[in-house]
Amino acid sequence: MESDVRQWSEFYRDELTDMTFYSILSRKIKDDYLRDNLSRLSGIEREHSEFWRQNLEKAGIKVQPTYNRLKVFFLVFLRHFIGVFLTARLLEHGEITTVRVYSEYLKRPDLDEAFRHRLQEILNEEIEHEEIFEKAMEKSSDTIERNKDMIYGISDGLVEVLAALAGLTSIITSNIDIALGGLVVGISGTASMSIGAYLSKKSETEYKLVEEEKKVLFRKKEANRDYINSIRNESKTSALYVGISYIIGAAVPILPFVFLSKYLALVISIVLVFIVQGLSNSIVALSVNVGIFRIAIRASLLALLAAFITFMVGFSFHYFLHISII
Repeated sequence: MESDVRQWSEFYRDELTDMTFYSILSRKIKDDYLRDNLSRLSGIEREHSEFWRQNLEKAGIKVQPTYNRLKVFFLVFLRHFIGVFLTARLLEHGEITTVRVYSEYLKRPDLDEAFRHRLQEILNEEIEHEEIFEKAMEKSSDTIERNKDMIYGISDGLVEVLAALAGLTSIITSNIDIALGGLVVGISGTASMSIGAYLSKKSETEYKLVEEEKKVLFRKKEANRDYINSIRNESKTSALYVGISYIIGAAVPILPFVFLSKYLALVISIVLVFIVQGLSNSIVALSVNVGIFRIAIRASLLALLAAFITFMVGFSFHYFLHISII
């Protein structure tokens, strides 16, 4: 019974936390669909918390209506950086976890029938919550694609420029010269990535336009001018976002070399890239609904691996071929 009480207390607090966050978020967003549903979900979570409170009191446990303030503060704070819809994806992750925990609890053979029936209803409602957040994500597919373009640009800038700087550090003495070398790599990478993004999106846009023309021709439909106008500039927009984000990513490992000695700057750059790469890829993982921690760590470690390889290449040139720039 003691383990039940402990678990019920956790369930109670989790439901209160979700209720509070949904209520706060519903007052801060403009999207009508998500705002209305969050307000409704807050009320449902209140009912769920009451279920756990009543069962705790039946077990002789007096509970205080306390929620996880740190979690609520963090989620509200995070919304300003990742936007409403990626926050919705984060909420969806939470609902999936809740569904999994409740499903496991329902497998217990010793549950009272009335208790089991009500918990099954709660589980069904939690599944509905997950579907609401999934629908909210579908409505924001364009925003998500734009965010992913920016994050991929940042990631490429981080990895490529850090790798170049690591290689240059082992053969160039001056930290300023290393920074300038990284800047050259950053500028060339920006141009390359922007052109690549433009050509890729241009081909995709042309395909969409051809498909729209087919609909007009074969189905005798009127052309959707709003849709056509919305996709005509996709290639330029994609190139702009990727270019700007690449520059931002490149600046992270370059800046320490402007102010610090080369080996200290390299260490600081590695730490910064590890952190930023992890955060940026966490957002990508969040947007495509896969494991956040695993993706973040993998991306960060691969960035460090690239830097290590180029550093060893540069060191080999310096040690065996006696190549050095003073």
